Amino acid sequence: MKRFFIAVTIVLFAGLVGAGLWYTSLNTVDFSDSRWLSRSFDDVRAISVQGRQGAYVLRLTDGGWKAQVPGASWNINARVISDNVVAYLSRIETLSPYRSIGGFDKGGPEEYGLDVPDFKVVIRFDTKPDEPVVIKLTSDSAGTVFGWNSDSPGLVYEFGSAVLAELDQPVTDFLDTRIFDIDQEKICKVQLVQPFGSSWLVEKRKEGYFFTLPGYLKDKPASDSELKLYIHSLALLKAGSLLLEPVSTEKRVPSLTLRVWDNLKGEPATVDFYTVKDKPDVYLGKSTWLTVPFLLDAQSVGQLVKSAFDVQGRSVLKLDIGRVARFIVNHGGTEYVVERKDAGWRVFGTKKDIPGIDMSLWRFTELQFEALPLNSLPASAVQLMYCKLVDSDGEKLTELTFYADPKLPQGQCWMKNGGQMYYPVSSRLLKDLQGLFPVQGSSLQ
Repeated sequence: MKRFFIAVTIVLFAGLVGAGLWYTSLNTVDFSDSRWLSRSFDDVRAISVQGRQGAYVLRLTDGGWKAQVPGASWNINARVISDNVVAYLSRIETLSPYRSIGGFDKGGPEEYGLDVPDFKVVIRFDTKPDEPVVIKLTSDSAGTVFGWNSDSPGLVYEFGSAVLAELDQPVTDFLDTRIFDIDQEKICKVQLVQPFGSSWLVEKRKEGYFFTLPGYLKDKPASDSELKLYIHSLALLKAGSLLLEPVSTEKRVPSLTLRVWDNLKGEPATVDFYTVKDKPDVYLGKSTWLTVPFLLDAQSVGQLVKSAFDVQGRSVLKLDIGRVARFIVNHGGTEYVVERKDAGWRVFGTKKDIPGIDMSLWRFTELQFEALPLNSLPASAVQLMYCKLVDSDGEKLTELTFYADPKLPQGQCWMKNGGQMYYPVSSRLLKDLQGLFPVQGSSLQ
């Protein structure tokens, strides 16, 4: 009899355990690789976010994604990087819950804190704007994240603790911080304006960039390489931080204004920089591309300031080095005449070859004046070398005279290229020529 009762007890216990497991299976489902949202996000038109990082709306417009940030008495509309929105939606869509809880043995979603969630997002669609997906997330004291969505209102989901941080992002994570949106290859005009400094305007022609302003440089060539580098720096320029609140600059004069055109008849892309009271290390910026004001550090703004001289075409001479047949040099009374031969350059009337002439000729074409030229030579200057380049017919191509001057910055010398102007240039070429053509006791003809 005793054995019978033991057997019955074992059977009843097993039945209770089985019933408990069966009941649990009705209320929880483990997820190994499950889709917790039933709808696709292909035609999302708006995303309303509310969380610990703030409240905002990401909305798709004809001009791309925009962020709407509400304030006490104002609303900010800012440009958004579309790829960031796509990545955000993908993270929501592919969330993998640990399990789902049905039947709400604790009383309902509100018992998990989902009536006052830590994070809420409402996703609206183009095809069914009145049927949004609502998602709520909250966490308990143990760090477990519970989630709910309107597509499956009868379920609560459990997630890992990192989910909240992944989705509760500040609006700044989505915003476009580029100050200009320009195609570098299409820029045809650039202008820099300073109220108390150098201002200039250049336009692109078939032959390159030329000055329109200032007047004394009108129709003078600008440096194509410098301007391409400058335009490239503008294309890469980003705000240090965006100001998501109104900032008035009415009646203020900007310290620096930059304008670039990609169409001679169109409106330019523009940015204005203003000083900030008691903050000399930053500037306030307003851009026609960015719809919100921003801050940029003073060092970055300083690098944007270029004088007309900085972007001026500063080549001292134009020379087709392929036409040079004879190179005549007088260095300290020692004269050299070298001729181009098939094997290189040779001192005239001898069998002595001088290597390195071709490199020196190339450096002639790279010479640039380092400061404004003078029409008279300073009294402190001393002549060091005279050069004349001649073609195969004996016609002079150019002549140059180099002068040393202790009053010039280190590494510079004066150079005259046959005209009446004296240019401060790098002394590197002069030093190369002094090494190729040293002063000797007797001249070589």
